[in-house]
Amino acid sequence: MYILCDTCSVLMLIRIAPDMFCDNRFGCVTIQEVSQELFRTQKFKSKYPWRTSYKSKIKPLGASRVKQGDYELYLQTIKALVSAGIINKRTGHFFNLSSVDQKIAACSIAHNFTLTAVDDDLADFIRQEFSGSSISPLEIINDWLEKGLVKWDENLQAIIEDWDKCNEHPQPKKEIKRFEKITGFKYSGP
Repeated sequence: MYILCDTCSVLMLIRIAPDMFCDNRFGCVTIQEVSQELFRTQKFKSKYPWRTSYKSKIKPLGASRVKQGDYELYLQTIKALVSAGIINKRTGHFFNLSSVDQKIAACSIAHNFTLTAVDDDLADFIRQEFSGSSISPLEIINDWLEKGLVKWDENLQAIIEDWDKCNEHPQPKKEIKRFEKITGFKYSGP
């Protein structure tokens, strides 16, 4: 099983496991558009100046790999659904997905990747419209910890504390409890 990371998830996770895209044991992938967004968007340049230190570690899937199978069909379907104005049943509002979000959704569905996205609208969309699956960044960390891929320490704890300072998306209560049980650290993030 592969986990497809959106831009914000990459920013939350890359400092915890810099090899998440280089080492198959982590099971993480992303697309070229996410990598481009990370390094070209002004808000990311300002809010996350450290991200350039990880540029060589962010290895997106090649275009030929992304476009295999039914990717283009899913992308066109997603564009049509968003354009038609589909309502998010959880929020009662129209889905508002950027072009990058639409490509992430298409890749996730076409390749049966689990999605990690802090954008609830994107995660809701793939679950509601395509019965796709999603996972929170903290759940991914917990899985890495249980597999022994990451050893928790004060340095990693500081990164979780930084999530709160950066106003990152709150993590599920169930995963917070799991994190505290696995690490013995108090969860201090959002």
